[in-house]
Amino acid sequence: MRHKELLRFATLSIACLVTTMTASAQDQTVAQQLSILDERLNKLRADVDALQFNQQQVQQDIKQIQGQLEEVHHAGPSASANDLQALDARVRALDAAREADKKAIIDQLAKELATMGGAHGATPPSGSTDSTEHVVQKGETLTSIAKNCGVTIADLRKANDLTSDSLKVGQKLMIPPK
Repeated sequence: MRHKELLRFATLSIACLVTTMTASAQDQTVAQQLSILDERLNKLRADVDALQFNQQQVQQDIKQIQGQLEEVHHAGPSASANDLQALDARVRALDAAREADKKAIIDQLAKELATMGGAHGATPPSGSTDSTEHVVQKGETLTSIAKNCGVTIADLRKANDLTSDSLKVGQKLMIPPK
């Protein structure tokens, strides 16, 4: 009889040990996955920062060219039609480059979010006119969500029938089209 009790005790001990080891292995796997996601997120942030810097440069160039265009307009008849057309073409080219940078940022974010499997509950941005869903994460505010999604706070409130700015973790918000 005593051998059976020892056998049961040993079996329970082994089961507990296996369970603990399995939980520990799962924790390590989750930690590794989180580490990988953090690295990818940091790389994505750096890429977005670089694209935003490029966009700012383009915007500065546009302002400079617009200033030159104003000078040409004020110069009156001494400015040639070719000069005006050349400046106008440069403004349009820079504006197109700015729009391309903006699209590249959105596309890259969408691709990375899709790769992450929608990590942090965000729905990747899309070019469609349909609303998207966003799950509120810890630390997010209505202001930060509106800024990240490119919409106004008022639009978020209206789309979700919100009467205040308070949000709860896990709350689902509809992000209206831009």
